[in-house]
Amino acid sequence: MTSDHILELAVCIVTDRPAATATRQRAMQAVSRYPGFVSWRAVDSCETSGMFADLVEWETLEAAQSAGERVRVDPEFAPYAATISAVMLVQHFSGGQRI
Repeated sequence: MTSDHILELAVCIVTDRPAATATRQRAMQAVSRYPGFVSWRAVDSCETSGMFADLVEWETLEAAQSAGERVRVDPEFAPYAATISAVMLVQHFSGGQRI
């Protein structure tokens, strides 16, 4: 990641983990075609069953915000969204240091 990219962290609770896992892949494929998309890392909580975290990298904050609006009406994202019972966090981050 370059320092000018944006990281979006989304943490949610899903109602049906197997269905969410299956539909998340389709959602990832859809979002990968959005303008400004760089990457998406999908992880599941080790401690909390049904808690998912998605770390999505965008070229710009504007691209991330636009994608946030687009997923609300994207029929390819809808099956994944339907498995989400609660959104715990959605935040955007910039900068960062690595060692």
